[in-house]
Amino acid sequence: MHRPFEIAIVSGRPRYRPRVKFDSRSNIGYCYQPLPIAEEGHHMTRRSRKHSTGRPGDAGGGRDGDVQWEDHPLYGPIPYRRSPIGYDLTFQPDLPPGAIRGDPSRQTKFCPHCRPPKYFYVDQELRCRNCTTTFIWPAEQQRHWYEVLQLSVAGKPPALCPDCRRERQEARAIGRRLARATDNVRESPDDVDALLEFAAAMAEHGKKLGSGDLARGVAAARKASRLDPSAVTAHFWEAVCHEAAGRSERAADGYQRFVYEAHARRTLSVRNLLRQAHRRLAELRTTAPVEDP
Repeated sequence: MHRPFEIAIVSGRPRYRPRVKFDSRSNIGYCYQPLPIAEEGHHMTRRSRKHSTGRPGDAGGGRDGDVQWEDHPLYGPIPYRRSPIGYDLTFQPDLPPGAIRGDPSRQTKFCPHCRPPKYFYVDQELRCRNCTTTFIWPAEQQRHWYEVLQLSVAGKPPALCPDCRRERQEARAIGRRLARATDNVRESPDDVDALLEFAAAMAEHGKKLGSGDLARGVAAARKASRLDPSAVTAHFWEAVCHEAAGRSERAADGYQRFVYEAHARRTLSVRNLLRQAHRRLAELRTTAPVEDP
């Protein structure tokens, strides 16, 4: 097996980059096997490295010890050493307007022979993979990713815009809530609180994601109401399940039943549901008038 600096030289062809093996103590990767390049936005090759001729930082000709200088499309001339050191982590290129200085010592999981560290960060314009709109990835958020969260420098930038990313996180949270509620009902099928939580989770899943077994949510709410007639929130969640399933009349009946039985309740959670029930009733009346009980 080649040593890191040998494989960096041997495999330094434009269409190859070395495979990375990480050091568990320093989180710095070292090369030990060539692998085809598949990095977006990185156009440098080993052939672009040139020996410097005058002062350090000069990208045109001559020698400066073991340092080679290569032209980077963002950082300009950057030093590279043909040794296990690779790219100089202490190098500080000139900052363009609006850029934020990076700290390579806090960046992890990258090979110093495959790509340079993040010497500084600038705002990037990206395109969302989901909605295809363009969005700006701020430089401050990039520094947070790579130096605070210490995500892999070799990783790709975010593929989703903030709105799509927020929707995906919300959808995952709704799915986890429904999974937990399903497990609780399976373990305690006659527990009123577990049944109400399952009905609420199924109603939220159907209303926000447009999927789910809403009939099971209705059945759980009705079973909770039979086991404990004082559990008035069961009527609300049954109504939400009906509304998510497109049954407006049954939803209106459920909201009215909940408003009638929960009118005297003073708890904060019931008052919040009462406001939602009144709002939903007002919206349902605009499409299908409902008579008051």
